[in-house]
Amino acid sequence: MSYTHNYDDGLILNPDYGFDSFVVGESNRLAHAAATAVSRNPGRTYNPLFIYGDVGLGKTHLLQAICLSIKQAHPDAILYYCSCEGFTTQFTEAVQAGVMPAFRNKMRNVDVIVIDDIHLLSRKDRTQEEFFHTFNALYQNPRQIILSSDASPEEIPELEERLVSRFKCGLVVDVSAPGFETRESILKAKARIRGMALPDEVANFIAGRIDANIRELEGAIIKLQVMSELERRPVDLSLARKALGEGDGPRVEPKVQMQQIINVVTAYYGIKVTDLQSKRRHRPIAPPRQPC
Repeated sequence: MSYTHNYDDGLILNPDYGFDSFVVGESNRLAHAAATAVSRNPGRTYNPLFIYGDVGLGKTHLLQAICLSIKQAHPDAILYYCSCEGFTTQFTEAVQAGVMPAFRNKMRNVDVIVIDDIHLLSRKDRTQEEFFHTFNALYQNPRQIILSSDASPEEIPELEERLVSRFKCGLVVDVSAPGFETRESILKAKARIRGMALPDEVANFIAGRIDANIRELEGAIIKLQVMSELERRPVDLSLARKALGEGDGPRVEPKVQMQQIINVVTAYYGIKVTDLQSKRRHRPIAPPRQPC
């Protein structure tokens, strides 16, 4: 791998999004292991690496952790981290300005390219064509390609079959919603980053109320810290109830949550959450969908 310089017009890296702050659980263990391996040996391990899952489950954190790790180990690496929207915009502007050779030289002469939300290539025929050739140029060198998406390659609407094939020729891994214990660990990790003491009972309470995604967990921590500072009171269970809009009245036990049902069903039938939620209608996953 030849290292010369960095581009400065890509997405900004958040120093808090390193591997050391990523909470590993059963829902993301394989994706974390793959990301770590790629960061240690870019271009030679799991190429391309395709990470997919619902919004707010840590995909962007993993992408940034890879970038931060590679930049630390190889500070002169040509690493370009951008969104799919950014790639599309630059491509469109290059076509309109008649500077496609410069665009292609930029995108195809990197050591590592990291593109977030690649599913946004959906229905963009001309951009898909350009990305196909960019992908081939990088893959054949070989240069490391890392992609994230809200859906697996075959479930991205109107994505050319040749791109689906390219995306699947490396390692495709998913991240799913974190379990209760992982949510508790995430809350404590987010609190530590913000220098906030989070009692176990508060972490337990919030983890039991929020199971949608990691961003909502982080939002709860931020709100809790702001309220603690404004009211000049320590973080406790009463403040947590208030932050989540439950007040200080008698505790009402929550109803069974959808994620709990999904966890039980997938465990019973031995299937993945992504299979249960996919648009495919294969017979083996029809019965498990009925209870959900």
